[in-house]
Amino acid sequence: MNHMSTTRLLVLGAVRQFQPVHGYFLRRELMTWNVDEWANIQQGSIYNALRTLAADGYITEGSTESEGKRPARTTYSITPSGEVELQRMLRENLWNVARFDTQSVMTVASFMFVLSRQEVIAGLEHRLIKSDAIIAENGFNVEDTLRSESTPRYVREIFDLSTARLLAEKQWVNALIGRLRAGEYVFSGETPTAPAREEQVLATNSHA
Repeated sequence: MNHMSTTRLLVLGAVRQFQPVHGYFLRRELMTWNVDEWANIQQGSIYNALRTLAADGYITEGSTESEGKRPARTTYSITPSGEVELQRMLRENLWNVARFDTQSVMTVASFMFVLSRQEVIAGLEHRLIKSDAIIAENGFNVEDTLRSESTPRYVREIFDLSTARLLAEKQWVNALIGRLRAGEYVFSGETPTAPAREEQVLATNSHA
């Protein structure tokens, strides 16, 4: 996912999470997520994304709020088209593993609640398989590098670093799958107590 797409996803997801919300709050909130570091998003990019998302029909402008002597601020909410676009972008990031880039999986961690628990678990399990395939491919790339008469031998470190990152990501994915199966967080179609109720029903049935 390129930088512009990541910015659009993060801003659209944040509008979905905090709506109705104004740009100043979004900027302040997203900066606490350190998006300037892991997504290379600057403060001005957030306001630009709000304008383009509104022009594309993915968010809509609401009331204009004014507090004291502060300038008036327009609030934003996600539209039905925006919901579809947000789900599309999240699915693209959930089901695809980037060899060198962490931005995609970080956006999944930020807004996975938009999708269903079942889909997120299935997507995460797919990531484990895909990661293993990339790790294996990295090994062959290292062998090719060491055999090459022109490629510097230290280039292997690029692939070794990718493998190390993916192994760490797999550890996180396995732990997250366990938490999701245990009912952690609230996903699309659930209420805050839905997972707990499902676990209670399963426990009751097991003793029946």
